[in-house]
Amino acid sequence: MAVHFEICLIWVPGHQDIPGNCIADELARKGTTKLLLPDKEDTSMPLATCKLLLHNQSNHKNNLRWQTSLVGRVARQTWPYIGKARTDALCNLSRRDCSLVVRSMTGHWLIGTHAHRLNFPYNDFCRSCRDEEEEESPEHFFCSCPALSNRRLRTLGKPFLNDLSGLSAIPPRKIALFIQSSNWTPF
Repeated sequence: MAVHFEICLIWVPGHQDIPGNCIADELARKGTTKLLLPDKEDTSMPLATCKLLLHNQSNHKNNLRWQTSLVGRVARQTWPYIGKARTDALCNLSRRDCSLVVRSMTGHWLIGTHAHRLNFPYNDFCRSCRDEEEEESPEHFFCSCPALSNRRLRTLGKPFLNDLSGLSAIPPRKIALFIQSSNWTPF
């Protein structure tokens, strides 16, 4: 290359929106995430590629551990895998809304059997539909309470869910809106 071109290295300040520097940074990032070519096996791996492989392996192991855990039945149904985008969406909620969503989606809010176990006041039956055969539970609240079907349709997009796993595709912001609109106080 040096035979055909004059190469001159010049330092430029980073993060200054210099067009050529921004393009060079993007190309460098893309180059570090690509796997090595077969004929370059004896070349050492770029640090960014190593970090990416470790990150992917760690995510895979954490998800496997999460999915095979013997505890957290409700949480695993509503949050079946650990993923950055959904976790970021949850963390971007206000502190109150984040707490609201986490408590309700893990079954750790003060309703039904969970409230009874902790010696808190609780309802034997659903406070919305008043069906004495229906115990207050995350399943009934999120999936099947007929009195909440219109609110569920407006906020979650469906009047009823087959089971709690239906929440796994719904953004945490919409889940928080549904809980707030229900007038149930989870804590």
